Order: sequence, then C-alpha cells, then structure tokens
Amino acid sequence: MWRAAGKRRQTMVVWMGAASTAAFVGYEYDRRFQASAIRRTLRTFRDVLMICADYKLNFREESGAERLNEIHGRAARRLLRCCQENGGLFIKFGQSIAVQSALLPPAFREELSVLYDNAPSVPVEQIEPVVARTFGGNAGLDEMFVDFSPAAVASASVAQVHTARLRSDPTQRVAVKVQKPEIQLQIAWDLFALRACARVIERVFEIPIMWSVGEIERRLREELDFEREGNNSELAARDLASMGDGWLRRSIYIPRVFWQATGKEVLTTEWVDGTSLVHPEELLAEGWSGGDIMRRMVSLFAFQIFVTGNVHGDPHPGNILVRQNPGNTVWREPQLVVLDHGLYVRESREFRRQYTEFWRAAMLGDRRAMTRVARGWGMADADMFSTMVSLKPPKIGHDKRRRNHQKQERDDEEEDAPSREAAYDRHMELKGRAVAALRDSHGLPQELVFVTRNMNIVRANNQSLGIPVDRVRILGHYAALGLRAMLADEAASPSRRYSRAHGVCPSRDSLASRLGAVLASQWSYLAFRLALAAVGVVMAAHCLWCRVLALATGKPHTAPELDSVLDDAMRRAIEKKLGYQIDTSLFIA
Repeated sequence: MWRAAGKRRQTMVVWMGAASTAAFVGYEYDRRFQASAIRRTLRTFRDVLMICADYKLNFREESGAERLNEIHGRAARRLLRCCQENGGLFIKFGQSIAVQSALLPPAFREELSVLYDNAPSVPVEQIEPVVARTFGGNAGLDEMFVDFSPAAVASASVAQVHTARLRSDPTQRVAVKVQKPEIQLQIAWDLFALRACARVIERVFEIPIMWSVGEIERRLREELDFEREGNNSELAARDLASMGDGWLRRSIYIPRVFWQATGKEVLTTEWVDGTSLVHPEELLAEGWSGGDIMRRMVSLFAFQIFVTGNVHGDPHPGNILVRQNPGNTVWREPQLVVLDHGLYVRESREFRRQYTEFWRAAMLGDRRAMTRVARGWGMADADMFSTMVSLKPPKIGHDKRRRNHQKQERDDEEEDAPSREAAYDRHMELKGRAVAALRDSHGLPQELVFVTRNMNIVRANNQSLGIPVDRVRILGHYAALGLRAMLADEAASPSRRYSRAHGVCPSRDSLASRLGAVLASQWSYLAFRLALAAVGVVMAAHCLWCRVLALATGKPHTAPELDSVLDDAMRRAIEKKLGYQIDTSLFIA
C-alpha cells in the first residue's frame, strides 16, 4: 500500500515536472521566436471571456442603473488594459471600438479614447533588423542613411518615424517610417484572436459583427504595406496635379517618396517642417487664420470624395502640417502638408455618383431622392440615414405634435430616477437598436464607412478651431463639380443619353440628342449651385437680422454657423435614436 502511494506521488512529481518544463519551454519559445504573440492571444481570450461572463452573470433586470453602469465601466477598463498590455495591432482594435462608440455605452468611449495618445517607441537597435530584411542583408541603416536620429520623433501603434539624410544624397533630409520589429510576427495571431473573439461576442450577445471582420483584416494588412502607402501618396499628388484647380494645387503639398529607400516595412519620404494641427494655439500664435487652414482642408477632402474618388481614410490633426507656401515670397499664404497615406479608400464610380446625388438631394430638400439612395444601400430607416449622412434634421411633424413631444421630454426630465426595471429595459432597447443598426450596416457600401469617417474627423477639426468655415457649403460646391463632370462624361458618350427620370441611360440617339443631354447635365449642375447660393443668402440674412437685434436691444445675438446648426441637428437626432450622448470631440484625438 505504501509502495503504491509512493509510486503515485513519484508519477505525479514526474508529470508536474514535465508540465513545468513544457510551460517554460513554450514561454521561452513564444518570447524569443513569436514576439509573445501566443501569450497576447491567451490574454485576449481570458479578458473577453471575463467580460462576457460579467455581463451574463450580473446584467439582470433587478439591477439598477448605477449597477448596470458599473458593469459597463468594468468591461471598458478590462478591454483598455488588454489593448495596452498587448500593444501593436490591439491599439488599433481599441481605437476602432472607440470610434464606433455611438453604438456603445459612454464608458467605452471614455476609457478607450486614451489609446489615441502616442505609443512608446523601441530603440534603434531593434529596428535595424527590419531595415536589413527590407533592403537585403548588406543594406542596413548605415548603408542607406546618414545622421539617422537615435530617438524616434513620432511613434504609433505599428511604426515609428526617425529623421535622417539619404546616403545617396546627403543634402536631402528625409522622414524614415519603420515598422516595429514584432508586428509581422504578431499579425497572424492577432487577426486570429480578433476573428475568434468577434465570433464569441456574436454568439453570446447575438450582435451581428462578423460581417465586418473580413474588411477590418484587409484594411489592417493594407496599412502594414508601406509600398502601398507610397503608391497612395503619389496617386493623391497626381490627382491634385491633374484635376485640382490652381488655388488647390498651391494650397496642398504631399511629400515626395524616395523609392530607393522604401520597401514593405520601411517608407522614406521628404522631411517637411511645419506646425501640426494638433496644436491649434501654436498655429494662431504664428499668425495663421483658422479660416484659411480649414478652407484648404475641407476643400481637399471634398475634392477627393466628390471629384477623384481616392479618399484619405485618416485625416486626423496629427496628419496635417501647416507651413508658409514656399512658392509665395510676397505675402503669407498657408500650405497644408498631408501625411500618412496608409489608409485610402477607392470609391467605385457608381458609389461616387450615388453619394453625389444624395448630397444634391439633401441640398435641394428632395427627401424622396435621399430615401431612394438610402434604401438602395440597404438602410431600412432611410430618414435616420439621411439625417446622419447629410447632416440635415429629420422630418418633423405638425407643430402640435412637436409641442406635445417637447412637453413629454420636459416631463421625463422632471421625473425621479428610473426604476431598476426601467433602467434594464432601456439598456435592452438600446442594444436592440444597436443590433438593428449593425444589421443595416451589413449591406452598406464599404466606401461609405470610410467616407463618413473622413467627414466626421474633418468636422471635428473644424470645431476645434471654432468653426471658422462653412464646411457644408464647401462640400456642396465640390459635390456640384463632381456631379457635373460625371453627368457630362456620361451624357457625351455615343451609346448613352440623359433621362430626367433615370439619369444617363443606354441609347442609340443622335448627336443632337447627346448634345441635349450635355445641356441637361449642365442645368442639373446650375440647379445645384443655385440651391447652395440660396442657402448662403438665407444664412447671410439671418446673420444680418442678429446684428440688427443686437444693435436694437443692446444684447449680444450671435448667429450660428450653418455647420454648427446642422451638426447640432444631427447630434440631437442620433442621440434621440440611440439614447446616448454623442461626444464628437473623440474624433479630434
């Protein structure tokens, strides 16, 4: 008996020793050869399962609003900690969740917004192997560059930037963007974790998100290809040179790419000195006008959206520099330098035509046309979609109905704190709306997601400078230009004609008919421009009336900008629909 017990203990010790040895070997292998990718994946599974369990066990009907908010806070903090400890692509995952926070409780927005801060950089010694494997074993930092800065001047989740001079041309100062060494080892594991966690969340909470995972993976892989980023940069510069007017070409500069020092993991571009839009107080102290800056920024991205179809997907303030136009030595003229062209969306001609028509209908007040486009994109709630995309307030019923609704809102605000059941019901209703919104989003053109993101960030940039320009009118101007170009091109085709009911249609019509189609397209453009002019006249009259009131009463009466009016209308409509307050300052990060 004692002999059998001793043998069992000996076997247990052997198994424990083998398990400890295997765990140690696995840990060292993961750390040395997989950049801790396996450990990061296991940490992700642990945290996601803990979040799911927390919601399943504690999110109950008998819980009060305070208890439910505590659950949201715990989940958001746990998710933030996971992203920060994992680093790399998980920072981008967290940023993506924060950007979509209109569909999530406010705690997720508040906690995850810190992920927009600069990520830590790695020492130069660790990025030398990246440069060597990009350009060949014998082409390291010393063979490619001189005066390579020992410390990074900027660092993001997947790459960092150093200053240097080209070995082939020591007079040329360059910015060298180098991918962090562990990213290529981690990407396969990270995307596997993303897909697995998305599937778990969809199963546990019945929230349809798997449809978006494939597109996220594709975009992330594109961002990690620095040769693609260089091509995007050159394409944007060519579009500007070939299709932009003289003022826009003078106002925007895109740094040159040096292809002899560029590869999949290293991008070398011309270094340009300027002041970042992240520091608006510095720009104003230097004497730059917020209106001049934003007029150029809004015009550039409207030009891309409506005219060229090649759209920068991440125009946040850190990617915009302001400098004196080097071609103008007579007076001060700002020039915007646009950086980071890794995330671009190529609009199909069909989408650009539909989106431009949508804006035309919005400016003309043609709700039927807006609804037709929205439903064609699979949005069941076409009125809400029109509000979100065109920034126009939703259709409101009769005055009596409006007054009753406002009275009901005041009564609701005066009530005591809601019961526990009411708090639970409200959260479940919001979940239902989020699920419905995600289901509707499944059929949306992928271009629309990135175009809307671009417009949201540009709108926030305009707000950060005090709304110095009428952004909506500038967008309308370029939408009109884009529509005219497309209609004229389609109408002039020998096999097509212009139909008022159906647009441009196949036909064998004569040259005279095609000429009439071109004239009809020009009239469509003029009607669009007249609508824009009418909006401008109304806003100018309103401003004048506010000034008259101020002089007559001695009290300040400030006329709101059109952008502010429409932005507030959109925000109120979304908040009413989702039940959460929308923090547009998130996009300023």
